[in-house]
Amino acid sequence: MPAAVAPAANHAAARTDLEQLQGVWAAVGGPREARLLIAGHRFTFEFVGGDLYMGTFDLTPGRMDMHVEEGPAKHIGLYSRCIYQIEDGVLRFCAGRPGSLHRPDSFDVDDRTATPFVFRRTARPTRR
Repeated sequence: MPAAVAPAANHAAARTDLEQLQGVWAAVGGPREARLLIAGHRFTFEFVGGDLYMGTFDLTPGRMDMHVEEGPAKHIGLYSRCIYQIEDGVLRFCAGRPGSLHRPDSFDVDDRTATPFVFRRTARPTRR
């Protein structure tokens, strides 16, 4: 019976992470200035002054598979296998190259097959 309990627990953890991921994030560490917007199961990832990626993602605890629907032509239709960790308003995120089956296994800045970032949630504008 424990096997039947584990998927429900994993689903609850994924839902909690999904709720925490919602919003706008700005990179405070990584190879380039970047912003990430998460809305539902949709994402927009912008290299500030550079490429913009948009699409959908699937989430399991600690893992995110991003499907690129808009962006550089050579990446449209591909998946980027990613890992993430969210804690206390800080998002550690590392993306594998679009189209690769390789998923990073750490947030190592020296891994040339992945792109690691540290994001902080941006302040929400106040309503007047």
